[in-house]
Amino acid sequence: MATYDFNTLRNKYSSFHHPVAIVKINDVSLADPKRGYPISDIQVDLTSGFEASIAEFSVYDVYDEAAGKFDLPATKVKILLGSKVEVFLGYSGSARCAFVGVITRINYMFEKNDVPCIRVTAMDVKGIMMAGNYSAQLEAKYYSDAVKEILDKTAYEKLGKMGLGVISKTQIDVTPDKQRSLTNPPTGASDRTIEMVAESDYEFVVKAAKKNNFEFFTECGTVYFRKAKSDTSVIMVIGPATGMHSFDVSYDLTGLVEKVIVRGMDVSKAKVITAEKKVTNKISSGNKAKPLLKDSQKVYIDSTISSKEEANDRVASLVESMSYRYGTLECELIGLPELQPGHFIELDGLGNELKNKFYIQRIRHILAKDGHFDTKITAISASIEDSGLGAAGTAGGLAGGLL
Repeated sequence: MATYDFNTLRNKYSSFHHPVAIVKINDVSLADPKRGYPISDIQVDLTSGFEASIAEFSVYDVYDEAAGKFDLPATKVKILLGSKVEVFLGYSGSARCAFVGVITRINYMFEKNDVPCIRVTAMDVKGIMMAGNYSAQLEAKYYSDAVKEILDKTAYEKLGKMGLGVISKTQIDVTPDKQRSLTNPPTGASDRTIEMVAESDYEFVVKAAKKNNFEFFTECGTVYFRKAKSDTSVIMVIGPATGMHSFDVSYDLTGLVEKVIVRGMDVSKAKVITAEKKVTNKISSGNKAKPLLKDSQKVYIDSTISSKEEANDRVASLVESMSYRYGTLECELIGLPELQPGHFIELDGLGNELKNKFYIQRIRHILAKDGHFDTKITAISASIEDSGLGAAGTAGGLAGGLL
């Protein structure tokens, strides 16, 4: 059962009339009655990938035409680099959190034939983590503990005490290296170490995620470091009856192979370590596609692999990543702030050829200057359900939004 039902949301948001947005800077709304500012042209770009999520918006009524200057005395206490930003989106007075981050760029804009404004760009916590570059030996012995050690570090705690906290909580899953130690505890003292070598917090966590086939992303202040696509529940069923304006679904076997092989080296034994895994996903409702991949393979050399267990983890990660290159969904819906990356959606109502589950990689919520609120989705799939397209088929078209 899907987490959200479209008809329930339609009732909640009064048939999606009167889109609204609330922007808070350092916990103070820019629509504060004492000195509110009109906000327009809002774009919230969210991702479950390793990129930072970004929010952008324009603030108006900030230019004193008589004095010929921006009204800085009234705005600088709110719009400052490093200030905390929260964006809430919805309809008719009911809005939910869509983004939490910090201001990383401010543009003072006075363009020809346009109203002067301040354009604000904010990034999630990854923007803060990208700063700096250093080397250190961590206290943690396993990658999941190392990520927790970094996210719990003093620098981020201080931001919270200053009222600028952009991490409300963390969800850190146990990585395979620690899981193995829990299953088979090592005997004696361990000489295992985890080190940061000339890298930022962001670079280290991304490296740890790639090594363990984990995701690293944020959702309204919650930081996720978890096994890739581990939340298999469907957040919503979408289709023509859910306000869909357009869609493009494609299935492509380019770059897929039948088998993936990973090789590393056990230096202590001077022995090559090998692991292999076949791609078993269903990529066609017929029998034409699989033979095209027969006996094809990709070999990866990973110098960081030092055990058979690590090789098995790595090959599983590569197969999973490769599989999700197969299917892609690009679509645009009426604005639905409930949709967030890191969740599955189900495409339905367009015939068996297109019925499938897709994993949301990217969401763009756009509240335009003209008042229209739209949500654009980029999602991926590793297999096909009842498609009659074949592996290399493509379907695209326009579906009228039925509200």
